[in-house]
Amino acid sequence: MTIIGNPEIGLYTGKLPKGCELCRLGGKLVLFITGECDDNCYYCPVSDDRFGKNKIFANETEVNNSMDVIYEAYRMKALGAGITGGDPILEIGRVIEIIEELKNEFGYDFHIHLYTTGRYVNDDIMRELVNAGLDEMRFHPVKELYLNAVKVALKYDIDIGLELPAIPNEKDKIVRLIKWAEENNVKFVNLNELELNSRNYLNLNSKGFHAKHGITGVEGSFETALDVLKKFEDNKKITVHYCSSIYKDLVETRTRFFRIIKYSSKPYEEYTNEATVVRAIVKTKGEIPILENFGESTGSDEYSISPSIVGDLLNDYTNLINEIYIVEEHPDSRRLRVGEKLIYSKSKNS
Repeated sequence: MTIIGNPEIGLYTGKLPKGCELCRLGGKLVLFITGECDDNCYYCPVSDDRFGKNKIFANETEVNNSMDVIYEAYRMKALGAGITGGDPILEIGRVIEIIEELKNEFGYDFHIHLYTTGRYVNDDIMRELVNAGLDEMRFHPVKELYLNAVKVALKYDIDIGLELPAIPNEKDKIVRLIKWAEENNVKFVNLNELELNSRNYLNLNSKGFHAKHGITGVEGSFETALDVLKKFEDNKKITVHYCSSIYKDLVETRTRFFRIIKYSSKPYEEYTNEATVVRAIVKTKGEIPILENFGESTGSDEYSISPSIVGDLLNDYTNLINEIYIVEEHPDSRRLRVGEKLIYSKSKNS
């Protein structure tokens, strides 16, 4: 068996977990179920606006209930969902309800995986999750004691894996955990490149860790993961998978955004190679009937149209136009604006 993949994106031995396969297709709805967690990992990358807060996010959008989650899944024609946090088990009732609603809406093949430390996992929790339709469970055993929860989960007919940060200088600890996983018939181990961000950088810097790879990847994390992968590259019993920070920062989000654009963008919106959408905003000083045919009204005397017809519009209706902007936005429900350019102003061109 050989190591497969691209070191800038991800490397793995064996067969990728189903949840990771769908993520690579941009097909997984990212469901942040709560920011609450009773473990305090110094490297936790959860942002300040989510950490410790009982909020729900479907992809980048804060939502209130399972119907909101389903709406976001439809917007991207999701093939599955990854449930994360915080520790989702702290909101087990919410988790069960949403899993059941997603399965009822999208069917048995809609793949759902869940990430947890395992602190609160027991037989009762596992029965509820499996009966609701959970397909895959990933444990981050912060403490060795939590491996008992993994043993409990292995009694049930779903895919079980471990998910660990590739912390520099902790190769031996990671190898021991993978050997334990192999001996206990765990299906896979995911190694995530250690990430430095605005919330954890003080903790990481104090331990001598600094970002070097991509935007957030910590120096030495990839090398640690690669050494581990090489140790298990001939092992046919367990999959070991390294996922880079570049993949999480750029590829996963962009691929998912392209999927949202494909299924939910407006007819007049164009898109870029960075998976953003571009539209023209036209502010008029009178009615221009043609705008209804090539876009839509977004306010009093304001329309969104395709940038490709701006030239024709200016040729024929300049006297009725006050301003035209070209805006670039993320395609998700937030419509975060990442660029804006004024290309025509009546006051400046008169």
